Amino acid sequence: MTIILDSDRALEDESNDHFGFTQIAKRLAPSVLEASRGDGMVIGLEGSWGSGKTSLLNFLRKELSAAEEAGVHTITIAPWLNGDSSTLVMSLLEPIASILDLQEDKEAKGRGFWSRRTKKKSATIGEMIRSYGASTARKLVPVANLAGYFLPGGQVTSTVLETTANALDQFSSRPPTHSELKEEIADRLKKASVSFIVVLDDLDRLEPAQAVEVVRLVRSVADFPKVAYLMCYDRRVLSQALKSGLGVKDGDLFLQKIVQLSFAIPLPEPFDLRAQFQSEAEKIFADVTGNSPSGDLLEDLKLAIDREGGSLSTPREVKLALNGLKFTYPTVATDVYFPDFCRLQLIKVSNFRLYRWLEEYLAVRSIIVTGDGVVSKDSRAEMGKRLKKLAPSQEADSSRSIWQLRNFIPGIAYDNEPHKCVFTATSRQELQNLVEQKRLGSPFHYRFYFALTGPKTVLPTAEFENILRLAREDGELLNQALIEYASRKRQAGKSWFEHILERIRDTGIESLDVAAVSGLILSLSDVMDEVLSVSDSRRRRAFSISVEQLANRVVCDLLKQLAKLDSTIYRKISERVAREGKAINWLVGTLFRGEVWDHGRAGERKRPEDEWVFTDELLDELVGILRDRVQTVSFKESVPQMPDLASFLFGWRDVLGLEEPKKWVDEFTQTDVGFLDVLNRLRSWAMGDRVYFPLHHSSVSAFFDYDAVVERLNTLESGTNIERVQELKVALSQGRD
Repeated sequence: MTIILDSDRALEDESNDHFGFTQIAKRLAPSVLEASRGDGMVIGLEGSWGSGKTSLLNFLRKELSAAEEAGVHTITIAPWLNGDSSTLVMSLLEPIASILDLQEDKEAKGRGFWSRRTKKKSATIGEMIRSYGASTARKLVPVANLAGYFLPGGQVTSTVLETTANALDQFSSRPPTHSELKEEIADRLKKASVSFIVVLDDLDRLEPAQAVEVVRLVRSVADFPKVAYLMCYDRRVLSQALKSGLGVKDGDLFLQKIVQLSFAIPLPEPFDLRAQFQSEAEKIFADVTGNSPSGDLLEDLKLAIDREGGSLSTPREVKLALNGLKFTYPTVATDVYFPDFCRLQLIKVSNFRLYRWLEEYLAVRSIIVTGDGVVSKDSRAEMGKRLKKLAPSQEADSSRSIWQLRNFIPGIAYDNEPHKCVFTATSRQELQNLVEQKRLGSPFHYRFYFALTGPKTVLPTAEFENILRLAREDGELLNQALIEYASRKRQAGKSWFEHILERIRDTGIESLDVAAVSGLILSLSDVMDEVLSVSDSRRRRAFSISVEQLANRVVCDLLKQLAKLDSTIYRKISERVAREGKAINWLVGTLFRGEVWDHGRAGERKRPEDEWVFTDELLDELVGILRDRVQTVSFKESVPQMPDLASFLFGWRDVLGLEEPKKWVDEFTQTDVGFLDVLNRLRSWAMGDRVYFPLHHSSVSAFFDYDAVVERLNTLESGTNIERVQELKVALSQGRD
């Protein structure tokens, strides 16, 4: 695959002309030629930067070059390359002088020997022009200071200038004045059989002082008959330069004194720029992917270009946007949605401030969506104010309205209060669609659009897809991978394991097949106890769901999806989880306890039947399997090693009844060490001015006689465990508060 970038050089090949410059040149050339045969004319070729002025000039020069046989010569000068103003004088006059010398020689030869001898007794017009140029140059800078001039075909040094300045002294007792010399040149040019078109390109690149000198040269120094000037410039830029350089109030009015007539580069026909961009964009997509865009993607591409392409104003902007595609799309083709990528390139070219705002907003939103951060009301208000300035229109169909941006940027809306314009609620289904299609609004893919790489807080797509592959093919390797992710530190707040759980939900569980769903359920049922033992995963965060509850939501959603896909496999997987799941702490303390509550068998939060994961009949069967597991001696011996003993004890109570867990507590707390350990692990978590770990009355009373616990702690306060006892007594007081 080879994609060639556009260097943005002016067009020369007519086959590459997509905007009608060739036809304009053909129709404009006769008028320019006619202007060169009169008393002198300054023609302005006006157009904004990037509108194609130089491309039109290239095609126009081709048309004008055909007129050289008829005695019309075209000279091109780029003043911004020519250094000082005296250089500019000679770069203009020397080519004219050379052409006139050749023409006089040709005519003299036609008249014979005596005519040539007569010609030599008077100065040639070429010598007059050179002397005039040298005289003009002397007024601008000393001849001795001129290092040389850029001239077609060679250099003219200060020595040559000095010689030509004295050329007329051989034929006259008194050298002519500057005005007399100019008048004589004008008389000779009127009689000459040749004329000139001088093209001055890129005048809008000049500094103000340079712009003034060029205008003075054209209007005063070299204002000759049979010389037409074709000045090429951006009117707004050049008039501003003249205003600054001359100190006048209105540079545009001054420019009107110089330019006798002007031709403005016509605006492209409606939709021409968009059509050109779309045609090239489709080729880029085909070159990179091997397939032409079609179906919904093609329709989205057309819509994106139609909306954002309406802001294109010049062919150069089309080239810039296409170069952005060519340069970056091949490296991220598998990580972005092509219509959104095209849309963003168009915004970057036509509204760069909006482009930067989108980059900032999507970055912050990604952190919010992944649960790694929050944004204050003041920050929301500040971003909302900027958005309203960047998209001020309240018309729903305007490309510069928040309503239109909302079509591809989630979480924004129009509201009179700026803080309500950004970070609004997004449905899970919308988020899943964004992630599945790798849209610009996806929190996992947005950064590919700006930085060609994924966010550091997001698991690379290849790694996530590998997790799904292992879920289908190798449960043991998946278990190892998930435990490793739980232990790996992440730059943002949540662990990589938590991020993976969020990613499973956001990617769209509905899109997973039976094998992937089954593998994920079994693996999470195996690893959750080990995950809970990792300190980073156990760390509580305010306003954030715990890792065990997040895993519970994911497994419940997976089980519901599996029931839809294959009811037989769903039942088998559910039974296997209850019988073989290694994460017994989490299974009893979170998954099955939650389901028992949902059925109304414990707690006070009975849910509608259509929200249950298991039917009553299946739940009875699974509870029976769990009861058999916890009856064994080896199981009861493993209870003290549970990573979250409190959740297990409460789950054991709610799922299987109070008798067995109460019996285990009574036996285990016979020793003081066991007693203090169980009390310590029954403490909960709370945050006020700092983090607290209170021991609530309800937690103690679930398995102990509360007063007996207080009395026993008082007795132990004078023993060897005094610090632990005192800490628990403080926790009891915090629990009462």
